Amino acid sequence: MKKWRNYYSGLPIKWKITLWSSAFMFILFLSYLILQYLIIEQRTLSYEKENVNHQLEEILVFIESSNEPLSAEEIQRSENDFSRINNEDQLMRIIDEKGNIIISVSNDLAETDISPASVNSKRFEVIRNGEDPLLILRAPVANAEFTGTVEIIRSMEMFDDFIDNIFVILIAAGVGGLLLSFLGGTFLSKQLLSNVRAMTETMQKIKVNGLEERVPINETNDEIAQLGKLFNELMDDLEASFLQQKQFVEDASHELRTPLAIIHGHLALLNRWGKDDPEVLAKSLDSSLKEVDRLIKLVQELLELSRAEAGTVGPIEAGPLIQTVKQNFELLHPDFTFITHIQENIPSAAIPARHLEQVLIILLDNAVKFSREEKKIVIACTFENQAIRIMVMDRGIGIPEQDIPFVLNRFYRVDKARSRKQGGQGLGLAIAKRWIEKYNGTIGIQSGEGEGTTFTIAFPISDQRD
Repeated sequence: MKKWRNYYSGLPIKWKITLWSSAFMFILFLSYLILQYLIIEQRTLSYEKENVNHQLEEILVFIESSNEPLSAEEIQRSENDFSRINNEDQLMRIIDEKGNIIISVSNDLAETDISPASVNSKRFEVIRNGEDPLLILRAPVANAEFTGTVEIIRSMEMFDDFIDNIFVILIAAGVGGLLLSFLGGTFLSKQLLSNVRAMTETMQKIKVNGLEERVPINETNDEIAQLGKLFNELMDDLEASFLQQKQFVEDASHELRTPLAIIHGHLALLNRWGKDDPEVLAKSLDSSLKEVDRLIKLVQELLELSRAEAGTVGPIEAGPLIQTVKQNFELLHPDFTFITHIQENIPSAAIPARHLEQVLIILLDNAVKFSREEKKIVIACTFENQAIRIMVMDRGIGIPEQDIPFVLNRFYRVDKARSRKQGGQGLGLAIAKRWIEKYNGTIGIQSGEGEGTTFTIAFPISDQRD
């Protein structure tokens, strides 16, 4: 038993579905055939009993006639009359009270060794006399002249042959049903597993060709099709993630290469002859320290980006936090004017305070860097459509329309030369975007070249209560 259980557990799902569906359909079909066989057998037997019962009624009417009741002697002399009443393949006997046969009439049915028996009520019985089944009906008969039992014995050979033929037909139908059940189970398993097979083939293609392969989806929109759609969506996300990571590695390598090359160049210069020249030594050390600072900032921003998967949700009141960040920037940039417009009674935001603070610092720092002539920055906070919206608006150099979709990517700079002079690694907005998306928020950008930029972030309100 354990061996068969292990063998079954090792079968492919296709064959398990085929076996179970075939067995289920065959059991249903076999149950129907058995029920049909029993119904045919019972109805045929009932038909035979009705015929025999009809013969009995004729005999009883003939013997029990109130006008001319028959005596035992008259019954014996009425053999011809009973022969006319008797049917084919049937034996008719009349027995007196002592069990003696008064008359026996047969129509193509040989005398049997079945002993006569007297009864007090009508009684049916089916027995086998050799190979042939016999239907026996016994009923009491009584009139003023005679009391006894009528016994009708009917051959069931035709009935038996009919039932045997029906049985053979049903057996053949059962075998055909078994074959059809297997074919139906195979077809059903193929239909159910077609999308799974397509998914498996797609995975094999992915191993060979890469992440571009997708599962073909049918139009049925059933559970299997939904699984295929979900698989394709996951592959889209995975491919985008791989491309993003690839771009991240390439960009990080590019960003790290420049300061490392500069440091290496200065160290090589000092190693050759610059260490004996105080002016060259000081200049090289100063340049190297600046590049090290750049590397430290770059590593810190990369760490912040990687930590954007963690954190607990608020609640945090956005208004006071915005005022705090504004005051800090006024101290850092006294030449700038920071204006706030904060709506009253704004609910708590579903984001930790330190993360919202970091997002605001990134957006304000970005606004300060790219505001040259009109040094005014506006921060607005409103509550609309069950979301807390914060806008940071500047009147700086703006962003070209073709660059807007990419400014939130890692290491992306609209003007790489000017951005490098102004500082930053191109990671700030990517970090802000990651924090915002982490807490189910959104970020939008409206900008025109030379007209300034407006960043709009929105967060759902917090379910927690103070």
